[in-house]
Amino acid sequence: MRWSDAATEEIAGLNPRLFEKHGWAPAVSRTGDHVDLFASFRIGSSRAGHVLRLRYLEDWQAAGRRETFVNPADLAQEGGEWWPRGVAGVNPDHSPPAICLHGFWGFHSVLHPGGAPAERPLSAMLRDLQTQFSRA
Repeated sequence: MRWSDAATEEIAGLNPRLFEKHGWAPAVSRTGDHVDLFASFRIGSSRAGHVLRLRYLEDWQAAGRRETFVNPADLAQEGGEWWPRGVAGVNPDHSPPAICLHGFWGFHSVLHPGGAPAERPLSAMLRDLQTQFSRA
């Protein structure tokens, strides 16, 4: 199976009830060199939303999915200004910004480079991040 088919299959395997329950409003973009999953998160009861992009590249099964937050109005714009503040495990001021939760690329590649990527299901990673957003 091609890497991009495996990525698309992983995304399609997510339980739709999770997306409904948490309001993640998923969107998928597939190009020749990557597959992107976009999911929306809200801090606490705030109306301000943040859109997480998980990028699947050819090496995603070994290296992990690369995360960033993007402009909710233009998903092509990424950068530190779109990262939420005050959410445990989300480090917008790190260079590069990174998510320090097991399973996220930033945890093992940026913040704890000596560790191997945690093999966590995508649904578990998103739920862990949702928990941190809910607590903020």
